[in-house]
Amino acid sequence: MPRLSFRETLRRYVPPWLSDRPGRTVGFRYLYATASVLDAGAEVLVQGLQARMPGLGTPTALPYIGRDRRIVRGPAESDAAYGARLVRWLDYWRAAGNAYVLALALQGFLYPEHPRIRIVTRSGVWYTLEPSGELLWHRAEPNNWDWDSLSHPDKAGDWSEFWIIIYPPHYTADGDWGDGTSIWEPGEAFGVQTPISNIAAIKALVQQWKGAHTKCVVLILAYDPSSFDPSSPPGAPGMPDGRWGHWSKDDDTGKRVKARRDDARYVEV
Repeated sequence: MPRLSFRETLRRYVPPWLSDRPGRTVGFRYLYATASVLDAGAEVLVQGLQARMPGLGTPTALPYIGRDRRIVRGPAESDAAYGARLVRWLDYWRAAGNAYVLALALQGFLYPEHPRIRIVTRSGVWYTLEPSGELLWHRAEPNNWDWDSLSHPDKAGDWSEFWIIIYPPHYTADGDWGDGTSIWEPGEAFGVQTPISNIAAIKALVQQWKGAHTKCVVLILAYDPSSFDPSSPPGAPGMPDGRWGHWSKDDDTGKRVKARRDDARYVEV
């Protein structure tokens, strides 16, 4: 039921000699002006109470609520989408350190795209957050994720490490270094067309929501939607072959070649 104002209900309470009779409205106008002040005060009170409720109160309060609840807003995230995430803040923090919550935080920051996000551990456990919000889980047996067993054999037993893969749509890839077509301006990220502040914010989100016992090695911005398939067998083309710990590798003929896929960008976290 809509809330009635003091002015709308004024006629119910005044005696006939103070009503807005034709030609004799001085008294009623005085009371009406007083009721207007009461309505203004009531409106301020209601808006003040609703301001703490994301999605119900004024959107100007969202930055302050987000700061208190430590939910970072995406650069293009709408008031409605951000408000919905702020409502669920206790659910996020209750599951902080979980791969699902980390993926949700990244997906929210990249609004309105909602890309597929995968998190894979060194032991071959894959978490996939789909654009629809569905979470999929897969354990590769045998393990199909061999990032650096040859380039960094000392890390083979580091079970706490994981990798994040973000699929299109996301930041557009820049050209290759030295190709004569790409110019990296001050404040722009290297290799992707976005301000470096966005990359820094994503790295901060990873540190905020990951498990305290874990370490993210690399954030991968993939440009082939079919790449890094959790069901790929070990050693499949395009999957890490144990030598991705370095940017280049020996091609067994004494030449240094690229170690990783060309259709992705790699951000060390």
